[in-house]
Amino acid sequence: MDSQVQSVIINDAPLDSSPILEVKHLKKSFGDLHVLKDISFDLNAGEVLSIIGPSGSGKSTLLRCLTQLETFEAGEVRVDGKDMVVPGSCIGGKIKYAPAKTLRDIRLSTGLVFQNFNLFPHLTVLQNLTLAPIRVLHDSREDARALARFLLKQMGLEGKEKSYPCELSGGQQQRVSIARALALKPKILFFDEPTSALDPELTGEVLKIIKKLAEDRMTMVIVTHEMAFARDVANKVMFMDQGVVVEQGTPDFVFNQSQNKRLSSFLERFSRT
Repeated sequence: MDSQVQSVIINDAPLDSSPILEVKHLKKSFGDLHVLKDISFDLNAGEVLSIIGPSGSGKSTLLRCLTQLETFEAGEVRVDGKDMVVPGSCIGGKIKYAPAKTLRDIRLSTGLVFQNFNLFPHLTVLQNLTLAPIRVLHDSREDARALARFLLKQMGLEGKEKSYPCELSGGQQQRVSIARALALKPKILFFDEPTSALDPELTGEVLKIIKKLAEDRMTMVIVTHEMAFARDVANKVMFMDQGVVVEQGTPDFVFNQSQNKRLSSFLERFSRT
C-alpha cells in the first residue's frame, strides 16, 4: 500500500517527455457568445501551467471543457495519449466525441478542484475521500481508507477523518477537496481559482499544499489571480483575454520580458492592488 499511495503524489516521468496534455484550436460558444475562440497549448508530465487573465476571459470554461463538464464545438484535446474527440471529425460545425470508454478513461486521468470546495455536506471527511475510489475505481474499503488517511496526513489534516465539512475552516475544506481529487489518482490535476473563496489568512495554507504538489512533480493546470503564486509555482504561464491566448511562455518571459501591451496593462493593475 505504501508504494500505491506514494504514486498518487510522485510523478517519475521526465519533464522532457511527450505532452501528457495537448490542446489544439479549441473553440467554445454559448449561443452567440464566443467564450473560447482558438486555444492551443501543451503540457508535459510533471509540469505546472498557471493560467492568468481578467475575469470573463474564458479560463474557467477552458478547464470545464478539458474535464468534460462542458462540450466544445471545435478543436482537439489529447490527454495521456487518448483523443477526447475523433481527430478530423469537425464537419459542418460539429465534432464527434470519442467512445464512452475512452471518455471515461480520460475523465479518470484528470481531477478538478473547484473554487467552492463542493464537498458532500452530509458525509464526513473520510467518507468524502473514499466514496469515489470505492464506487468508481472499485478499490477495497480498506485500501480506500488507507489512501485517504495518507492524503489527509499530507494535507496536515490528521485527526479530521470524522469531521463534517461544516466543522472545518475554508482552508481546511479546500485541502480536503484537493485530497479528494488526488484519491482518484489522476494524471493531471486542474485547479479553478482554488483560493478565491478563502479569506486572505487562509489562502497561504492552500497555496503551500499546491506548491508541495508541484515540488513532487504532480502535473497541474492552475487558474489563479495570485500573480506571485502563478509565477513561483509554474513551469509555464499562459495569459488569456477575451477567449484567446494572448501570451504564453516561461514565468520569467511572461512576467519580466514580454512586450505585449495587454499583458503589461493587466500585470500593472495587479501590482497596484
